[in-house]
Amino acid sequence: MNYRNFTRVDISEFASVKQGERIFFGNVINVSLQGLYVKTHEEIPLNIPLEVTVYHTPNNSIRLLANVVRQDVSGVGIQIKEMDTNSFVKLKNVIEEHCDDLELILHETIKVASSIR
Repeated sequence: MNYRNFTRVDISEFASVKQGERIFFGNVINVSLQGLYVKTHEEIPLNIPLEVTVYHTPNNSIRLLANVVRQDVSGVGIQIKEMDTNSFVKLKNVIEEHCDDLELILHETIKVASSIR
């Protein structure tokens, strides 16, 4: 059963996660326009604001404000709460690189446009 509302694609990107004064690192293993999964052994409380930076390339990072919505032994499921326009475009482009259904991504882009600041 697939309960996701947005296309999730597998990637392998390095990320930093900041929770208050605490910073840790992990690997993003999948992403959608609404969330991502970060492989890490760090424990993070649910629904606490986070600043996440995904380092797609050295000069092309994606910055997100988010919350952890799920944690398991391998990592954390993170829901995106807010992102700026540049990060949204970069995230959309990453997803398009890994998805053959560009029309589906267009529809999802329209749905999530309200979170762009």
